[in-house]
Amino acid sequence: MKKMTLAVLGIFVAGGALAAAPDWSKAPTRKMTLFFPGQSGLEWVMNKADHSAVPDIVDKKRACAKCHEGDAHEIGDKIVKGQPVGSSKTVLEPTPPKGKVGSIPVTFQAAHDGEKIYFRFEWVPPQNGDKKMDNKNEVKLTMMFDGGGTVDGSNLNGCWATCHNDLRSMKDGKDDKKTKYITGADLAGGKFMDLIQFRSGKGEKPVDGYVTDARHMEGGKGLVKAEGKKEGNKWVVTFERSLAGGGKGDHAITADKVYNFGFAIHEDFTNARFHYVSLGYQFGLDKTGTEKNYINVVKQ
Repeated sequence: MKKMTLAVLGIFVAGGALAAAPDWSKAPTRKMTLFFPGQSGLEWVMNKADHSAVPDIVDKKRACAKCHEGDAHEIGDKIVKGQPVGSSKTVLEPTPPKGKVGSIPVTFQAAHDGEKIYFRFEWVPPQNGDKKMDNKNEVKLTMMFDGGGTVDGSNLNGCWATCHNDLRSMKDGKDDKKTKYITGADLAGGKFMDLIQFRSGKGEKPVDGYVTDARHMEGGKGLVKAEGKKEGNKWVVTFERSLAGGGKGDHAITADKVYNFGFAIHEDFTNARFHYVSLGYQFGLDKTGTEKNYINVVKQ
C-alpha cells in the first residue's frame, strides 16, 4: 500500500528509506534559461564558420553560459520558429513545432548533507506545440554530469559533449537507434557522463544510467529518489543521490573536484530534440568559485 501511495504521488524510490529533504528555503537559488536547441549538435557549436563564439570557447576557455546566459531566450525563439542563427545563418529547426515557445525559465537549487546530494528544479509549464511524441510522460527531466573535468569540453559546453549531428532526429542522422555518445569515451578511465532522469508517467521508474559510446539507461546505483509533482501552476522535480555512487556509470562526488553538468526538460509529452536544454554549468561541494557558471553546493 505504501509503494502504491508513493507512486500515485509521483515519488519513485530506487532503494533505501525515505530521508528528510533539505530545507530549500536555505539553499541559494540560481535562475537559468533553458532554450530550444533544434539540431545544434556539438559539431555545429564548435564550428567557427557556424558559430562566431568558437574562438572565445577554444582560445579563451570561455564557457557558453558566460556569453549566452543573457540571450538564450532570444536564440531559442529564433530556432523554434525556424529562423536562421549563427554566423552561417543556419536553420537549426527544419520542422518548427506549431505554438512551441523558445525557452523556459527554471529555478535550480542544490544542497548536500555529507552523504547525499540533492537537486531541485522548479518551472512554470509553458505553452507548447503540436508534437506529442511520448504519450506516457508529460514531463521528463534529465541531468548529466562528468567526473570533475573528465569529459573534454564539458567545462565549457556542459552536456553538448554528448550531442552530435549524426544522432537520431538530428541533421545527419541515418540510424534511428543512434543515441547520445562521447567521442573517445572511457568508462574505466572516468570519461563518461553520469545520467539521472525523472519521468512523470504513472508507473514510470527513474533512470540511473550513463553515456559512453552510447547512452545506457541503467547500471547506476547512486540515485536514491526522483520526485516530481505540480505545485499550483509550477512543476517541481527533485533528485536525491548518494555522493558515493557505487554503480556502473556512477561518478563519486567528492569535495576536491568541480563537476560539469547540464540538464534538459521534455515538456508536454515531447521526445528527442524537442526539449529545452540548459547551458553548461559547474558545481562543487562547499567551495567558492569565480566562474560565472559555477554553483556552490553547501552542506546542511
